[in-house]
Amino acid sequence: MDTFSIEKPLRYYDQVYNSIREMIVKGTLKPGDSIYEARIARELNISRSPVREAVRALEKEGLLEIDEKSRITVYKPTMKDIEDIYQCRIVLESLAASLTTRLATKLELEEIEDTLIKSSEYLEDYCEEKRDGLIKENARFHDLIMKYSQNKRLKKQLKDLKSLSHYYRVLNFQGENREWNVFNEHQEIFTQIVNRDQEKACEAMQNHMKNDLIHLKEMFGTSNNLDKENMPPFSRMV
Repeated sequence: MDTFSIEKPLRYYDQVYNSIREMIVKGTLKPGDSIYEARIARELNISRSPVREAVRALEKEGLLEIDEKSRITVYKPTMKDIEDIYQCRIVLESLAASLTTRLATKLELEEIEDTLIKSSEYLEDYCEEKRDGLIKENARFHDLIMKYSQNKRLKKQLKDLKSLSHYYRVLNFQGENREWNVFNEHQEIFTQIVNRDQEKACEAMQNHMKNDLIHLKEMFGTSNNLDKENMPPFSRMV
C-alpha cells in the first residue's frame, strides 16, 4: 500500500515569525523601523497572541528590540555590536573547525563537501537570482562544521548568535567578487579539515571570519551609529 502524506499548514506564529524575519534580513524592514503588534494582527486577521509570541522570539534572537516603554523596533547595528558578534564567532567557529577536523567521519566530510559542490553550481553564470541559494549553502557549510564538532555547549553558544550571524551573512555577500572570496575561503577551510590539520583548519576559519569583519566594517564605514541613511543598499542583495 502506498504511503500518503500531507503538508500541515504552518501555525500563525510560524507564519508571522518567518515573515517578519525575512523582511528584516532582506531589508524590507529597515533598522530602527517600528513594529506594531496590533496592526500586524489586524492586517492578517488573527489574534495578537501569535504575533506577540513571534515578536518575543525575534527579540530573543536579537532581530527586534523592545524598550522600556514597550516600543518594538528593528535591530539597529552599531560598529561595536558588529565587532562583539564577530569576536565571538571567530573564537567559537575556529574551535568548531578544529574539533570537526579531528572528529568528523568520512560521510560527514562528504556532507560538508556537498555544500561546496552546490555553491560552485550556483557560481556558474552567477546572477542575483542565485544569491539566496548561495547564501543558504554558505550557512549550511558553517552549520555542519558546528554540528560535527560534537560539542553541545559550543553548538548552543553559536545557536544563540544564529539569527544575527545570518543577518550579517546576507550583508557580507554584497560587493565585487565577494561570492568568490567567500567560496575560496570555504575551500581552504575544507582542505585543512580533510587533511586533518587542526591548527591550519582553525587558522583558516579565523582568517575567514576576520575577512568578513573587515568587509563589513568597510561597508559601514567608521560611524558608530549606523542609522538608516548609513545602511548599505539591501535591494542589491536579494
